[in-house]
This record gives sequence, C-alpha cells and structure tokens, in this order.
Amino acid sequence: MKKIVWDRLGIAFSSACVLHCLLVAFLPLVFPMLSEMFHSTWVHIIGASLILVTTPLAFVPGYRKHGITWILVVAVFGVLFILSGVVLEEKVSDVLSHSISIFGSALLLIGHAKNIQHSHRHKHQCC
Repeated sequence: MKKIVWDRLGIAFSSACVLHCLLVAFLPLVFPMLSEMFHSTWVHIIGASLILVTTPLAFVPGYRKHGITWILVVAVFGVLFILSGVVLEEKVSDVLSHSISIFGSALLLIGHAKNIQHSHRHKHQCC
C-alpha cells in the first residue's frame, strides 16, 4: 500500500474521532438510544486501535523520507492525547475526556496533512 494512503486513512480516522466526540455530546438531546450505542467503550477501543495502527504506518516512512522531526512529535502527542481521552473516559467528565481526544485528533490531522505535504515536496526536490 502506498505510504500516502496511510496518511489519508489517518486523516479519515482522526476526522471520524472528532465527529464522533462532537456527536456524542449532542446526540443524547435528540436520540437518547443512539447515544447509548455510540458512546460505549467498544467504539473508543476500535477507534483508538485504528489510530494506533495507521499512525506509525504513515509517520515512520514519512519521517524517513523528509526527516522533519516536529511532524513526528505532533503525531506522537496526538496519539497520546487520544489515548489519554479514552483512558480518562470514566474518570473525568465527558466534556474533558472528549476535549482531550478532539485535541489529539486535531494534532493528528495537522501531522498527517504536513506529512503528506512534506513528503510531496521532498519527492519533487530530490527527483
């Protein structure tokens, strides 16, 4: 699979995470039964697992290609924030745990976009 595909999948999963966190905040107001289904531990475990798989598959080859450390650091912090949000889910308020996860997803979105951008630049500069 092409390296850029992993970044695009990462963008899709991070965007889905943000959308999920936002919907879970407002869904109970309109559809309480759907809220129970989507605001469960299994959804968060699957989402975090997908992000844990795609992140290294996108950022390690990207880093090897362009060598820009800050992009890798942004990705690592993004994953750490998302995992923190999942771990803290039952220990803090939903607003706080979802905010932490949204911040982590935003970091990953930035990281994936910059990873794609700099991988393209590097490709055109050296070839």
